[in-house]
Amino acid sequence: MSTTIAPDLLPLHATRSPLPVLAVVNSRASGVRDAEAQRLEVHAALTEAGASAETVSTGALTELRGALERADGRRVILVGGDGALHAVANLGIRLPDLGLIPVGRANNIARALGLPIDVREAARVAVRGTVRPLDALLVETGDRRVIAVEGVSAGFQAAGRARYRAENSGAVAQGAMALVATLAELPHYTTRLSLDDEPAATVDLEQLFLSTLPLFAFGLRVNPLADVGDGVAEAIALRAPTRRRAVRLLLAARTGRHLVFDGVTLRRWRRARLIDPMPLAADGEPLGTTTARLTVLPGALAVATAIEG
Repeated sequence: MSTTIAPDLLPLHATRSPLPVLAVVNSRASGVRDAEAQRLEVHAALTEAGASAETVSTGALTELRGALERADGRRVILVGGDGALHAVANLGIRLPDLGLIPVGRANNIARALGLPIDVREAARVAVRGTVRPLDALLVETGDRRVIAVEGVSAGFQAAGRARYRAENSGAVAQGAMALVATLAELPHYTTRLSLDDEPAATVDLEQLFLSTLPLFAFGLRVNPLADVGDGVAEAIALRAPTRRRAVRLLLAARTGRHLVFDGVTLRRWRRARLIDPMPLAADGEPLGTTTARLTVLPGALAVATAIEG
């Protein structure tokens, strides 16, 4: 007597041709304790998802660049946190289609894209998912050009980030202490900001977020109205003249409720100029106290986000 197995009960690799992918494990990601163990887990998950996978671990940017340059048409699956996509965006090379298996602490980009955190589920989306465009920001200061994927911070949050000395975003306690130390001083800024072709306006504020994604830093929902692929960014200015007010705004920003507070404004833009120097950080990378030009880069990356029908 023979038994018939329904096609939808078979493993993916038994019903579809294996898809060639290159998986790159960021050994410096905050959620990676053992890069080799992570690589083996990811390889098994990708095979189960129906991929013919080559998996490598990288630590230095030169290793990451080398891996992507030999992708040879394959989808590249990044295994890491938000820093992995930031690093890839700033390699200065033509990027292949990407997948993401999030193993960081914040995973702001993955959460914004609706990606699962479980490795096996994320691997299936990364292999079989439909690719969608992800906007980014080109940030030009006096001496640097940086592509930001999460967004740019200007003000006390960026000043606090400059005090942070850990290798990645995993040192939550150190990050909190750096922010508390900056809040104790609560610097105030008067700056001129120009959005698109409008004349520059003088703005009094303590904090400014410029972003195309909803989440920033330790999961703050600073830009809840963001559409990650609409080619438009938002500028969210926070007026917080007292420490108590600043803390209330940060707590409200965890759920996006800060937008209803007095002294909080939101404007959409495609090009922006910060004319007077402020402390800046792009994707958590301190840029110093400087001026900047920012430009939205529509569809700068292409990332798999949903299983094809």
